[in-house]
Amino acid sequence: MDEPNQDAAVEAQDAEMHCIRITSHGKIQNWVSFALNFFEKKSQGTLILHTLPLGLDHLLNGSTDLVEAKIEPPSKSDRGADLAPRLISVVEIIKREYLKILASSKSARLIGLHQYNEIGCLEDVEPAKQQSQVAEEERTASILQALEGKNYLKHKQTPYMKITLSVEPLGDLADKGATYQAPLRRHLSKSAKARAKKKIAKVANSDAMPVD
Repeated sequence: MDEPNQDAAVEAQDAEMHCIRITSHGKIQNWVSFALNFFEKKSQGTLILHTLPLGLDHLLNGSTDLVEAKIEPPSKSDRGADLAPRLISVVEIIKREYLKILASSKSARLIGLHQYNEIGCLEDVEPAKQQSQVAEEERTASILQALEGKNYLKHKQTPYMKITLSVEPLGDLADKGATYQAPLRRHLSKSAKARAKKKIAKVANSDAMPVD
């Protein structure tokens, strides 16, 4: 599923999960608006923002299986390392704006979104067939450099970054090595805190009431 303006490739994983591919030409405002609307509609939602190129979508659902896929190499302006600061900026804006929405809607929720960070290199996750092709290309380049009298071959590293935002904690991501960042907290006045506590207690009591 793409955003209406086609600035971002937004793909549905399931009813409670979406992915947004961060690019150099996309508009930050559109990504943020999409994310906030998503969390407003999905109270248990999970959103993955990433810099992976097309063709590696199997890495977004947590799968560790390497599959045959036609990988589109990132353009010079869409390198993962160059896009990482943009990805982080988008995530920080989403987290701040999410807290503002909680405040404006007088939500009883006092914390923001949970964040899980993952980084890696495309060379480590590419399909085996493509890895063998890359190895052959590197071997050829190494021979050519040796013939030219150059002793050292520069090994290509293509980093990517993936950030998962969720309403509820995702222990499985932390167990797999993702770096966890705790949610931002809302700063409430004493009266607002009291109202929030009453609202939480009211919801808890209604859930505990027996059903005839």
